[in-house]
Amino acid sequence: MNYLVFALIIIAVLESFSGKLFNPEIRGVNNIIGIIIVIVVIIYMGLRPVSSVFGDTQAYAISFHRLQLSDSQFHILNDGEWVFNTIMFWFAKNGNIHTFFLFCSTVYVGTLWWALVRIFKEDYLIPFIVAIGMFTFWSYGVNGVRNGMAASIIILAFTFRQNPVWLVILCFLGAGIHNSMYLTLAAGGVAFFAKDSKIYLSIWLACILISLISGNLFADMIAGSNLIEDDRFASYIAGDNTQSVFSNKGFRWDFLLYSSIPVAAGYYFIFKEKYTDIFYIWLFNIYLMTNAFWIIIIRASFSNRFAQISWFLMPLILIYPFFMKKFWNDQSVKIGYIVIISYSYTFYLTFIK
Repeated sequence: MNYLVFALIIIAVLESFSGKLFNPEIRGVNNIIGIIIVIVVIIYMGLRPVSSVFGDTQAYAISFHRLQLSDSQFHILNDGEWVFNTIMFWFAKNGNIHTFFLFCSTVYVGTLWWALVRIFKEDYLIPFIVAIGMFTFWSYGVNGVRNGMAASIIILAFTFRQNPVWLVILCFLGAGIHNSMYLTLAAGGVAFFAKDSKIYLSIWLACILISLISGNLFADMIAGSNLIEDDRFASYIAGDNTQSVFSNKGFRWDFLLYSSIPVAAGYYFIFKEKYTDIFYIWLFNIYLMTNAFWIIIIRASFSNRFAQISWFLMPLILIYPFFMKKFWNDQSVKIGYIVIISYSYTFYLTFIK
């Protein structure tokens, strides 16, 4: 998978540098390539072995087999993450673990693809490559499965901003797959009405200062309070995480720098280029709010679970304006550079560190 993504990044960069990115014949070829890539990634991810190599894949399999062995008949569950748990329950009674994981990867990758097609039309391939090039993409397909599925559905929901019925339905389904999406939806609701990005940017910067001064105070307060009655939520903040790129505790300057890349991009387009696209400003403000929450609890052991609440929007924040408005004569070349920038941290983690 790492080599496949690296090859796609090279193709995207070369295609951008060629200056032919927006030619009709290139778009036609890209659409065919894009569909093939989506199918390959879904199958490769969905039919992975049940192994601890893939993080929580094994834990999901254990829960799945417990459902298979139970005497309970299938019914719609009514717990907090009822959509995901009901899906798992149905597959446990009517399928097997591999068809279940294949379905999950189809939702995760396929819904993201659908959202990007709705946004970028025939130019969706490079935004899709940027998305799968993020270092969290694979992890949230095989480890944080619920989080990944929910995030893709919420991205699709946001594309229905002008269609409240579908927006609400998809947000309802996304939150029913993973509770973390309630934070994103709350941020989306606030940003829908309060549109001044200066306020959100000021809050984001203030949260960095507060986090530096307060240390782990807010994370401990949240974990020890009854603000959110979710044992898993508290364990993510207070638990012991020693087997991931987030295992280094303390203030993660590297991940803060990573998070600041879309902030810099959004700042440039909105404040320097005076870009007024309502959808883009909405996403940018949502990103700032959700990322600010992560910064407050940045020292938490499993802060990656909360970072992803904002990070799944990064590809859109980075690439969206390049395909929606012409800013420069060599815009396709600029797209090539943004592809390199978006993939640079993944390359470092994958092939260097």
